Amino acid sequence: MNIEDVKVKLVDVLQEIQSDSGYETSGISGATCPVTELEGFESPLWPDAIGMLAESLGVDIPHSTNIFVSEDGKRPLTIDESADLVCKVAAQKGS
Repeated sequence: MNIEDVKVKLVDVLQEIQSDSGYETSGISGATCPVTELEGFESPLWPDAIGMLAESLGVDIPHSTNIFVSEDGKRPLTIDESADLVCKVAAQKGS
């Protein structure tokens, strides 16, 4: 698994969530910050998105890992940063 694979899957998951919620799905890229740029993408949806991504990739992302904000919880992450974090978590877990 590499960052590009994760990024593609994450964009797919976010587009599905946006579509299911009735929001715009175009324009989502690696530079997109889902927390601040996707309409209606609020914290109650984050665990669902993380679970959908984990299932899509066939990896375990611990429930304590939030891929949408920095480790200190102060800064929202871009899709590129989130994908990098998922790759690091997967490597640590041996997935």
